Amino acid sequence: MIVSRPQLLIYSLPNVMATTTYFTKELGLSADEFASMLQAYPSVLMHSIDTRLRPTVDFLQNECGGGKENWASWKRVVHSYPKIFSISLERTLRPKLQFLCDKRCLGLKRSELSQVVGRFPPTLWLTEDNLQSKLDFLTTSLDLKESELRALVVSYPQILGLSLDNLNEKMSFFLGDGRDAINCGLSKQQLKEFVLYQPALLAYSLEKRLRPRTEQMQEKNIFFYYCPKNLMSYTDAKFESWISAQAATWSISE
Repeated sequence: MIVSRPQLLIYSLPNVMATTTYFTKELGLSADEFASMLQAYPSVLMHSIDTRLRPTVDFLQNECGGGKENWASWKRVVHSYPKIFSISLERTLRPKLQFLCDKRCLGLKRSELSQVVGRFPPTLWLTEDNLQSKLDFLTTSLDLKESELRALVVSYPQILGLSLDNLNEKMSFFLGDGRDAINCGLSKQQLKEFVLYQPALLAYSLEKRLRPRTEQMQEKNIFFYYCPKNLMSYTDAKFESWISAQAATWSISE
């Protein structure tokens, strides 16, 4: 930590102690959580409590819906994503809230905004162009209505952290555009049903999970659409048990 931030050696000890007290006593971070935060972003010790740290925490609690009464669960945002303290409230964080709540974007309600930010804080600092490009891609690729897109993002905001290339590759795999002999061969409507049921489907590794399991299913003449919609979330052991069981029954079971 000192090697990457040697300026910490000349930082005022009273200020370091005050910042430590703020995080551990006022915000309730455990010793391990505080240590993890410092490891990820040691420069947090160099921020002013009154002009940077507290205003950012107040923003999370009062404007993002974290609430002081829910802070025990929300403090994860602080110690897991401490670089949020390096981001401008006025230039980035507040405008991003307005963007997410704008009806031309997602039109999130306060309760929905709280879920999105709490589950995937980077939505607050990914650029508007970055977010909008993915929202447009999902809408077009899956023929999503506004309410469906909103429900998808609220239930699994991590989908906004995937790159467009990643999403496009997964769409091609699921829809079977002819570029890969191993594919799911779903229609757009069928894929939409799967994704709305389990949005994390688009986040699973193509090479480590989706393609190998689909290949096993094809070898046994099992059509993806008739499988349990949460099949890809199964552990490897559960999946192997499931696919072995299919050979012993005339119909696909869970």
